[in-house]
Amino acid sequence: MPELAIATDEQIEAIYRESFALWGGGLSFDGYLGLLRDLMATPWGREHLEYLVWLGVSGEILSSLKLYRPRVRFLGRTGRAAVIGAVFTPDRLRRRGHAAALIRSALRRTAERDDPVALLFSDIGTRYYEALGFRAIPAEEIWGRLPREPVEVPADWSFVPLQDEHLDDIARAHEAGQARRAIAILRDREHWRFVLNRAEWFFERLDRLDAVHRARVVLRGGRFLGYVVAVDGRGEWHVREVGAVDGDPWTMAEILRIEGSQAARRGLRTVYGWLPSEVLERLEGWRLRRAPRPRAVPMVRPASPHADWTVLASPAASFLPFMDQF
Repeated sequence: MPELAIATDEQIEAIYRESFALWGGGLSFDGYLGLLRDLMATPWGREHLEYLVWLGVSGEILSSLKLYRPRVRFLGRTGRAAVIGAVFTPDRLRRRGHAAALIRSALRRTAERDDPVALLFSDIGTRYYEALGFRAIPAEEIWGRLPREPVEVPADWSFVPLQDEHLDDIARAHEAGQARRAIAILRDREHWRFVLNRAEWFFERLDRLDAVHRARVVLRGGRFLGYVVAVDGRGEWHVREVGAVDGDPWTMAEILRIEGSQAARRGLRTVYGWLPSEVLERLEGWRLRRAPRPRAVPMVRPASPHADWTVLASPAASFLPFMDQF
């Protein structure tokens, strides 16, 4: 019978050699594998990231996945989530049920820990994961042209590079912004460093001059006000996350207006992102289109079969920021 195991370094390298063409994201193979190894060596990665394999009787890798364990609040209950990512089956072994068997086995293992919810982001539609007990929650993307009008920066505001000294303030601002969500991933200081390292190290390894990762903190009178994480790339300003003290959507919108104006001055023409509806409503003068996301669709599998799905029915209640992806 197949068995679940934690992947060895050699098994991970073998998986990455086959999955590189699919998920390399423009990195070299060494950069692609090195990024994973560096992330698994971080304090958060060592504690909350496992690479699991489904092994045949001869030790052959039948399927694999990454299992993350972030802290989550789901329908009023707080605990660790079982977040599934990078499900991969070697091409010659597909359509035999190996990935489904692996996912079921991994979820049985996490059920013993009493996780409130399992979560994943699907790029292959929803039908496959629905058969495993997952359900999609609303998820939108926005895009449009950046306004060309300059925006004046208030005299007491300043924008500085995000540093470790800001992480506690950023964590509090993020949690405040997610306080009213029916589902929220709650990032502590180490988790924040993990997601920022993931982006920074990716772009350090990416051999492209037209992609720049920007993580900035906003100060008012020298005191923390908010933050914004974005990427400049090929004429597009890709907003990855914005936050503010007390989760104030007006402050978030103002940060985006100022940063968007600066992006336009750098020659960027369009904007893309996942933004909460309460912030979008306050971006006066921005002509943005909204639509359900065709990829990275969040899907959840509650531990309780009696979970109230109506609470998750709106994008506002179920909004997960771009940086919550695994």
